[in-house]
Amino acid sequence: MHQPDTSKTGIRIQGSNILLRPLRAAEIDEEWQAMVDSDPMAIVALPDEAEFRARLQGSGRLHDGRLDLAVDVDGRHIGRIQTFVPPHRDLPPGTYMVGIGLRESVRGRGYGREALVLLTGWLFEHAAAEVVEAPTDPQNRSMRTVFERVGWREAETYTEFGRTWVMYRMTREQWGERHA
Repeated sequence: MHQPDTSKTGIRIQGSNILLRPLRAAEIDEEWQAMVDSDPMAIVALPDEAEFRARLQGSGRLHDGRLDLAVDVDGRHIGRIQTFVPPHRDLPPGTYMVGIGLRESVRGRGYGREALVLLTGWLFEHAAAEVVEAPTDPQNRSMRTVFERVGWREAETYTEFGRTWVMYRMTREQWGERHA
């Protein structure tokens, strides 16, 4: 499997309408503000600001299961997609957990769906993923629709951090069947 050289530029994944790319320094402030202003449905709790900013400084590089990329439309930063490791829990080898947040003004235009397809494909093709999964609030109908349109399957409902979550999942085999 050929892995692109991202040592200088960071990971960049070009789609038909969007580009997933490393965050620029000024965009880290925007992402922090987006976290502060986020709908409680979208996050468990506000992260530590210094840790959050430090993490985003490494944007564009996959490290210990973590990757942060800006979602860019025509040079405009409209949100972020990430892989993450949940607090106090390790993921099995080859498993990546995904999260995405787009600015409210651009939702409903297919950008989230395209970002999810691009990152999922990249993880299977370049990061040895076997399973890609993502939790969402059961009431987050928009995100659930995105998962379903991309072909992810509802895997389980569980309670964590005092909330109910629905886990969606895509396996390497399922991805291969859809994208053969």
